[in-house]
Amino acid sequence: MNKRLLDYKYSFILLSGAIIASFGFFLKVSAQNISTPDTTDSVAGTVKNQEFPQWGYYTVRRDFRKCVSPICGGFFIKQNNLKATPCIDGVFRKECYVSAIDWSSLKLAPDELEKIENDNGSRLILRGNIVPVEFPGFGEFGNLKVKEAFIAATDSQPKGTFVVLKDNGIVCITTPCFSTDKLVLNKPQITQVSSIDLSQTGATPEQIEAARKEIFGKGLITVGRTEVVDNLDPTKRDIKFVGTQFYLRVEPN
Repeated sequence: MNKRLLDYKYSFILLSGAIIASFGFFLKVSAQNISTPDTTDSVAGTVKNQEFPQWGYYTVRRDFRKCVSPICGGFFIKQNNLKATPCIDGVFRKECYVSAIDWSSLKLAPDELEKIENDNGSRLILRGNIVPVEFPGFGEFGNLKVKEAFIAATDSQPKGTFVVLKDNGIVCITTPCFSTDKLVLNKPQITQVSSIDLSQTGATPEQIEAARKEIFGKGLITVGRTEVVDNLDPTKRDIKFVGTQFYLRVEPN
C-alpha cells in the first residue's frame, strides 16, 4: 500500500514538473514575440514597413504670458489626435509647455526661418521630440527639437482626424482603386482609401497639385474624414477621404 502511494506521488511530481516547465517555455516564447515599442519621438509605438514616420507630430501655440523666460514666453505643444501628451517631467497633460523650439535640423535660410518663427504656430505641424534643457537658477525645462515642419496650405480651420495620405504603389485597371494608404498620426492605424477630395480646403489649383505630388512622394499630412460612397455593387464601394486642410512640407530652397 505504501509503495503504491509513493509511486503515485512520484508520478504526480513528474507530471507537475512537466506542466511547469512547459508553462515556463510558453511564457518565454510569448515574451520573445512581443515587439518593443519605439519611443524615440516621445510616443510609444511603431509601425513596420512604412516609409513615412507615423509618430511624434505636434500642433503648436505660442505662449503670450508675460513673465520671465524660460518660465514664460515659449510654446504650448500637443500631439495630434491624442487627448494627452507626455511632457518632460513624465506627466501626461492636455498640452506641454516648452521653453523654446530648436529648428536647427531643418537647415533653413534666415529669411525662411524668420517666416516660420513669426507665425503664431496655429498653421504649423512639427515632427520632433522633447529634450531636457537645464536653466541655471530655474531648473529643467523641455525644448522641442524639430525634425520636420509642415505648414497649412490655407487659413481654413482643420476639422477631423490628422492623417498622412501616401501612394502605396497599387496599380488598377478599374475603379475603385485602393492605391492610397491612410496613416493616422501618432496612432498605429493604417487603412486604404480609393479617392481623395481636397476641394473643401480652399486651396488653389497650384497648391492642390503640390499636395498630390506629396501623396506620390514622401506623403501628405491632411485633416478630414473618411466617407463611404455607396454603389449598386457592394464590392465596388468607393472609400473617399474628404480633406478640410492639408500641410505642405517645409524644405530649404
